[in-house]
Amino acid sequence: MISVGVIARGGPERAELRAALEAEGRHLVAGEGEPGGELALVRRAGPRVLVVGQDDEDSALTALHRLTAASAPVAVLLLAHRFTCGGLRRILSCRPAGVLHRATAAAHLPWAVGAAAAGGPVLGPELVGVVTGACPCPGCAPSARDEARTLIATLSTRELEVLELVGEGLSNPQIAAALTISSDTAKDHLGSICGKLGIRGRLQAARVAWQAGLTGRRGPSAGRGPSTGRGPAAHGGRTPAAAGCR
Repeated sequence: MISVGVIARGGPERAELRAALEAEGRHLVAGEGEPGGELALVRRAGPRVLVVGQDDEDSALTALHRLTAASAPVAVLLLAHRFTCGGLRRILSCRPAGVLHRATAAAHLPWAVGAAAAGGPVLGPELVGVVTGACPCPGCAPSARDEARTLIATLSTRELEVLELVGEGLSNPQIAAALTISSDTAKDHLGSICGKLGIRGRLQAARVAWQAGLTGRRGPSAGRGPSTGRGPAAHGGRTPAAAGCR
């Protein structure tokens, strides 16, 4: 019998997960807790597998980081209601024992916990396509284009303007000049964009802009200013898209 810890928000959600785990008599729920109490539960109950339910992928990743930083001796099975391509890839790069979509977790927990205890990795069936099928890339296949447009639907009008200019290769000072904002504000917008899209770095942001068809609408020299003062060479020769989200 595999001992399992359950982290989820609220008693009803924990009760649903506990019932799914104990239905077949192969798992014992050793302890339960609210999000944020992962380490305390592991230290108190010592489960072999910890099921961590969160609202979104960022919260799931934060919980995983807490456990990893503390070298917690437990296999972590993450659940979340929402995933993006970039966010799921970030989670998988941290090597959890498994990831399931919260909406269908009850159906998959009995086998997923056993697989996680055996070393994983476990990936919910509905998440396989997110990883293998349609992460944005410059080829711009219809599925990738549709996914990119879905991603950018979460952005504000100003963030869309910033993303468009990032896609055209502009640096933060160039974006600031084009939109009449400060360079720090441009940097803050880019950080917000990366967070909302679940991506890291200007190159990934530019790729989403290409996929979504945001670029090329302002003309080849839009926002760049005179070539002698504000092109890439004026920033030490570095190609702006190679920098991080900053």
